[in-house]
Amino acid sequence: MKSKKHLFILFIAIIPLFAVSLNVPKSLRSGNDEYFDSTAIKGYHFFLSKGIHFDSTSNIKLYNEVYTWFGVPYRYGGRSKAGTDCSGFATQIYKIVYNKIISGSANDIYQKLKHIKKSELKEGDLVFFKINRYRISHVGIYLSNNKFIHATSWGKSVTISDLKEAYYSRYYFSAGRIEEKTE
Repeated sequence: MKSKKHLFILFIAIIPLFAVSLNVPKSLRSGNDEYFDSTAIKGYHFFLSKGIHFDSTSNIKLYNEVYTWFGVPYRYGGRSKAGTDCSGFATQIYKIVYNKIISGSANDIYQKLKHIKKSELKEGDLVFFKINRYRISHVGIYLSNNKFIHATSWGKSVTISDLKEAYYSRYYFSAGRIEEKTE
């Protein structure tokens, strides 16, 4: 009788744990999500609505910073929240989030990076496009699930797009990553 009572109490105590785990969308679960805290990310539901996936390895500082830039108007040569172009946006994010100085046009930035395959993309990597086909003319920052954030002249602001969209798929050129210096 006593063991049935303990079993019942244990069962009652476990039910809320299952209820909590059932409310987490399956697409967000991974082997690394046991310590993931969605409240640490500004605009968490906004990112979810854009198809961004998170787990405990997600760079919270990156997401919190890019969220504050979303919707900033496009301004050629700009590098601030008053207005920015694609390379200005990328340089500011790298300075603020990674404490790395990158500068110049999209093409200049590309020349300074370790070039990587599309299949190797990780959060924070840079993606490059040849819109006019002759030179690299656009850069964005990869987030996850084929999504990247960038400042667009045609979209008139900082926005999130998908590498699989026909336009970006057509003009995608390459990706790059800042190499960590070893001493």
